[in-house]
Amino acid sequence: MDIYTYVASSNPYQAKAILHKYGYSIKNAQTSVDIGKCLKDLVLYEGEDALYDILDNHPDKGIILERYQVKDNKGECKVGSCSCAKCISKEIQYMNFSGKDEEKSGRSIREVSIFILASALLLASAIIVKK
Repeated sequence: MDIYTYVASSNPYQAKAILHKYGYSIKNAQTSVDIGKCLKDLVLYEGEDALYDILDNHPDKGIILERYQVKDNKGECKVGSCSCAKCISKEIQYMNFSGKDEEKSGRSIREVSIFILASALLLASAIIVKK
């Protein structure tokens, strides 16, 4: 059973709500397997936001977070990777789906945009000079 079917079978109403949030109709989906396939397709078309919505509704989210939080010698979490009050009060820097830091990723996108704009201006000027 994949994660999508597991989420759909554990809470079908919430799974349907996620699909409706993104504007998808699931009239033909009758079983949790069908709803799971719809969730999988949703992530395929909508991307990481849809995936995060599904993961936020994972039935074992609390146990997974508790198990994989990083703790120091005193048993307290170190990096703000859990949902304890200490971590919630901190500003947590999230990673985007590609695993890159969002700030660096945004900078990279800006650099590519500037490069494309400069290339377009150079091409336009070459066409004008040619005529």
